[in-house]
Amino acid sequence: MSKKPLCLVTGACGFMGTHMVEVLHEAGYAIRATDLPTAYPDDNKKRGLFPSVLRSLGVEFIGADLTDAAAMNPLVKDVEIIFHIAGLFKYSATWEALEAVNVGGTRNLLEAALAEGKLKRFIMWGAGGVYGIAKTEMLPLKEDMQTNPPNNYLKSKDLAEKVVMELCEKNNIPHAVLRPTTVYGPRGVYGGGQFLMGMAKMNPSMIPSNFTGRVPFIHVRDVVGAALHLAEHQGEVKGPYNVNDNSTMTAVEVSRFFALLMGNMFIKLPPIPKELIISGVGKVAGMVEHVARDILHLPSPVEADMLALSIGDFVYDNQKLRDTGYEFIYPDPRPGLRDTINWYREQGWM
Repeated sequence: MSKKPLCLVTGACGFMGTHMVEVLHEAGYAIRATDLPTAYPDDNKKRGLFPSVLRSLGVEFIGADLTDAAAMNPLVKDVEIIFHIAGLFKYSATWEALEAVNVGGTRNLLEAALAEGKLKRFIMWGAGGVYGIAKTEMLPLKEDMQTNPPNNYLKSKDLAEKVVMELCEKNNIPHAVLRPTTVYGPRGVYGGGQFLMGMAKMNPSMIPSNFTGRVPFIHVRDVVGAALHLAEHQGEVKGPYNVNDNSTMTAVEVSRFFALLMGNMFIKLPPIPKELIISGVGKVAGMVEHVARDILHLPSPVEADMLALSIGDFVYDNQKLRDTGYEFIYPDPRPGLRDTINWYREQGWM
């Protein structure tokens, strides 16, 4: 039996990183994990870090900051496949920080790997939000559409995507840029995790009847499963891939589902103009964000851009991924959402 190649996982202590490491370990790959040195000592639910998963699997860990180009050399030594998950995921972060980590860090990593000369495949985590606020005539969102990132976080991810595609095409490296949507699953703290816990705690669960926009979902195990599938796929692997399940639940249906799951009351409210909510709540969120970030120097508890995105209608075409032969573990999110909520309960998170 031939020995499987050495894989590098960046952002390995986080939500998706730990799941990626687990899946690679199950598949018998040699693994090198990296994250910021401060991410490794202890689990930290508040920061979404779980290095104990890596230690339990006996995985090699090298702490490094991707913005330090010189620190990339030991990371990429003898590495043939890179799963690049690390990034600054914060809508309220400054552009300078987002550009340095998400764009500059990606370039540092990839250029070092190309110089090492062993790289055979590069899988990068992009973002499903790079298409911008979808208009009805744009749906479903497809990979060949022009990106239109509506905020600095997504602009930085869009630029990072372009760095990867440009350098990999120039050097004939098969590559995939994953564009996950609302990712959920065990250990999920931010993003989809916040959404799930918020919905589960809402009692009564209330939503305006005109909130019929579709909510995209993808289980973390399908994100990392798709990543490994594309790393192993013998056909062409190139460019962006929407990573979204087959469901099209509306916001009203999601609200009702969580109410039934938790035994909470469900109330469908009269229609409310979405524009009023976006403008009103957005202004309040922007004020809170300013005070937290610029005055108190703390993470903002409210993300204005996330609020604006949450009221839209999002349908993603996943045909490009399915054409490679990938089969979803959770094509319908309901079982996975139920399992995730149960996991949160077991861990005492809610």
